[in-house]
Amino acid sequence: MATWTEDIALALEQLGGIAPLSEIYERVAAIRPKPHPADLGASVRGAIERNSSDSTVFSGKDLFFSVHGIGGGVWGLRSMEKPTPLASDINALGDETPQRQHQETYRILRDTALSRQIKLLHKNKCQICGESIRLPSGDFYSEAHHIQPLGNPHKGPDTSENIIVLCPNHHVMLDYGVISIDPLKIKLHEKHKIGANFITYHNEIVMKLERKTGK
Repeated sequence: MATWTEDIALALEQLGGIAPLSEIYERVAAIRPKPHPADLGASVRGAIERNSSDSTVFSGKDLFFSVHGIGGGVWGLRSMEKPTPLASDINALGDETPQRQHQETYRILRDTALSRQIKLLHKNKCQICGESIRLPSGDFYSEAHHIQPLGNPHKGPDTSENIIVLCPNHHVMLDYGVISIDPLKIKLHEKHKIGANFITYHNEIVMKLERKTGK
């Protein structure tokens, strides 16, 4: 019989790599042969926390991650937390132009672990238009945008409330202040809340600054 850890990993693979505990419990119950323990949930939680470096009881392999911290109720499979694929116009041999070097560095800086987890939660679908780009590899592509940008002059935080998942087109539009964010129209997930203060920052600060500087 498979271990609890193996069944949980399989359940998360079937659920798309990330899911709330309630869905993980149901999927593990469907996968694991009966009889089940009286408190299946406790067995699942224990196995997850022992195999996650996010947990204070971590003692095994680092297989799982918590999106909102212990107690947040959403867990993911680290093997499915993939870095954003690099575009083919970025040459790894060292002959990039300075502009390309800047674009590459900026892209990597924004591709934080939390960004990848939030993209996985939304299944790489743009929160404005709902589109997702399927790559030849079979993976899906999306981009994470920090609504109040990281670094100077904005100094936004790398928190889930400050991240929105976008397609490349809408990412460019927000980066350059072309469009505002309408909180009533963006596609939400029950386990990912966007902070109203960050939306206000984009609409009132970022858009005005971009138009003023003409970037």
